[in-house]
Amino acid sequence: MPSCDMLRSYLNLAIRTLRRRVGYTLVNVVGLTIGLGCCAVIAVFLQYELSFDTHHDDANSIYRIYTQFEDNAFSDIQFPSFNQSTAEDQMVVPRRIAREVPGVDDVAQFVILPTPLFVENPKGQRFESDRQLITNTGAAFGRMFTFSRIAGASVEKALSEPRSIVLTERTATKYFGDANPIGQTLSVGSSTTATVRSVVEDPPMNTRIRFDLALSVTRIPRWAAFRYVKLKPSVRPETVQPKIATILNESSASLRERKADGTLIGHFLQPLTSIHLADRMLYDRTPHRNPAYLWAFGAIGLLVLAITIINYANLALAIYAGRNAEIGIRKALGGHRTQLARQFLVESSVLALACVPLAVGLCAAIIPGFNALMDTGISLWSVFDPIVLASLTVLALAAGLGAASYPAFVLAKKQTVNLFDHGFSTGTRKTWSLRHGLIALQFIVLIGLGGLSWIVYNQLDFMQNSDLGYPVDTIVQLTSVQADSTQYQQLKRRMNESPHILAVGIGARPRQRLNRGPCGVTGLETDYSGCDYERVDPDWFEVVGIDNAAVERIREAGPSAPEQVVVNQAFAEMVSAEIESPVGRGMINVPDRPPETPPPIVGVIPNLHTNSMRHEISPTHYHVVAAPPYAYQPVMRIASGRTREAMAHAEAVLSDMFPNTPLEISFFDDTVAELYEQERRFGTLVTILSMLAIVLASIGLAGLVAYLTRMRMREIGIRKALGGSVASILVLLNREYVQLVAAGFVVGAPLAWWAGQMWLDQFAYQTSISPWIFVATGVGAIMVAIAAVSTQAYRAARVDPAHVLRSE
Repeated sequence: MPSCDMLRSYLNLAIRTLRRRVGYTLVNVVGLTIGLGCCAVIAVFLQYELSFDTHHDDANSIYRIYTQFEDNAFSDIQFPSFNQSTAEDQMVVPRRIAREVPGVDDVAQFVILPTPLFVENPKGQRFESDRQLITNTGAAFGRMFTFSRIAGASVEKALSEPRSIVLTERTATKYFGDANPIGQTLSVGSSTTATVRSVVEDPPMNTRIRFDLALSVTRIPRWAAFRYVKLKPSVRPETVQPKIATILNESSASLRERKADGTLIGHFLQPLTSIHLADRMLYDRTPHRNPAYLWAFGAIGLLVLAITIINYANLALAIYAGRNAEIGIRKALGGHRTQLARQFLVESSVLALACVPLAVGLCAAIIPGFNALMDTGISLWSVFDPIVLASLTVLALAAGLGAASYPAFVLAKKQTVNLFDHGFSTGTRKTWSLRHGLIALQFIVLIGLGGLSWIVYNQLDFMQNSDLGYPVDTIVQLTSVQADSTQYQQLKRRMNESPHILAVGIGARPRQRLNRGPCGVTGLETDYSGCDYERVDPDWFEVVGIDNAAVERIREAGPSAPEQVVVNQAFAEMVSAEIESPVGRGMINVPDRPPETPPPIVGVIPNLHTNSMRHEISPTHYHVVAAPPYAYQPVMRIASGRTREAMAHAEAVLSDMFPNTPLEISFFDDTVAELYEQERRFGTLVTILSMLAIVLASIGLAGLVAYLTRMRMREIGIRKALGGSVASILVLLNREYVQLVAAGFVVGAPLAWWAGQMWLDQFAYQTSISPWIFVATGVGAIMVAIAAVSTQAYRAARVDPAHVLRSE
């Protein structure tokens, strides 16, 4: 083992050596710092995503109940009588599960409403609340989920009585300032008054149970309400699942019928901590992340790190290869190869470890922008997580020791006389070396990332600019409107007073799949699965720009017209194997339970893209109701180029008609963009990392070429003395690297095509991969190489040969 004095000597010598080569040291430090910093960002991002909802004390014992049908899975509660269920009806299942299933510790059900509403404090000040959690099992909710209390009672006690509220810290400050909110009364919406019982810390961003306020009531809204159970210690979900399924089926006639006809597969328990990375179920509006993108982010982070380490190792190899004479002299003066090996390992490790605190600082500087890009809430303190710091240290050490392994174990072992041979250090060898292989690998990564980012961009552009069958730029959704029939008719009349508003209707809009199930047609025995169901009024067709004679007849018949059905082209094609046209047949929404008088199918309309292009357009039946009993988020079409005037009129009407509801309007083009939010973020991140990889590769290649060119100055001087031109020298020095780009292209382009096609295969509608993408990325890589090499080569070729050869 080396002594402390010897280690001190190694460190002093390492620092002195690094100071002699400030330029190359700086290139290595910048490159390795950026690479490690990017890896740290990716690491804390993956840690953030994988820790969703793990902050709850009993997270591993909490499960969400969901129902799997033949066509889809529902995570929302199937209350008896749907929206007509009473408070007592809604409590039947939770009480039975808690009482009759031995392994269940608690049952909670709640809904998180995403639509804004007004909250009024005792001073009459009104505030907008964006997310309200409504529960009728408040005590169980408080026992099941963990929230850090700041003031007042525990969540369990606070929500044990109806009309009680729990506020988050931020919301309490917003509503009451510095005053004590406990015991204060709030008016929530237009009809609910409740008392503040507790204040808790703001829920973290990486949880699906986020809210401004939690309200205890006796009856919760049915749509998008969830039911969770907490199991007792050591109880497996498989042991309680059958009994819970029996209780659910016994509580609902609809579920019993679906089970009898075979369209109900069963009821299951989904771990709370796995929901975020699982497929989104119907009516689940909470954020989800595609796990494939997490794998992709991790892989891209490793690729950037690979480029960084390649740069570091390449430049180190070149520099160490030029230190043959130094090593020879030290060995001639009695230096042992073990001492030399230790010196090189310490020298490289010191430089690599010095990059760790710089990388941590870079990561901390990047995180705020990264949070904005990826819609995350990663804390700056997560950078200082011991696992992250240890990982960075190990990576830095691996890079340093790997780069120093050549001089430590190869050069230090050579015979002294062989170390004074200049052949190796000139870099004129014709055969490929480890350095060539590393550079080629770097270009493989560059071409692969460049091609993949181009493919992602093309697909995003294709999805967002394809013809969806309706004009997304002139249709808006009145998101905050929930009206009865009278209010809706008044709303339409007042909206139509503006010449800039062309139509107002109720119907389908861009969104994730919601209403899906089996369907049938009278006269046919076949039960069709995978049918989408929409309720619309006649004016909806005018909003989306569809002219249909059958719809016109319904409109002309007025409010007394009976319910009729229009199907899309996909539906007509689905039944075409049995009948020429479905028009004239009766529409059965759920087979085996047809209504006494099925509404007739009166027309066929073109296919519309109302869902993500990940999915094929489903067979859809639109039930046209002339006088809808209620209106939920109507849509309207505005005149092109008159957006400002139309919006001003709409806002005035909505503010007058719904003064107790915050105004919220969304454009269809923005809604369509939200369908591809994950893909857009992924594409942006891939593009940024690709550009970063290009910059890192350029810096590293320029530094490497600068050093190798300096080592070949004698050769360049001789060539110029013998009549060689500047151009011939540029060609000579560039030829080697162009060959490396070509080798990288041969491997990188097929890999990018394979990765891009795998990503595209998740979309039912996709763009094709053009070969010109890879031609362009290959040309770009050649230009990067030529620019990096020629900058240094041109300076070397302009040097006077007499100056270079005067010592020969």
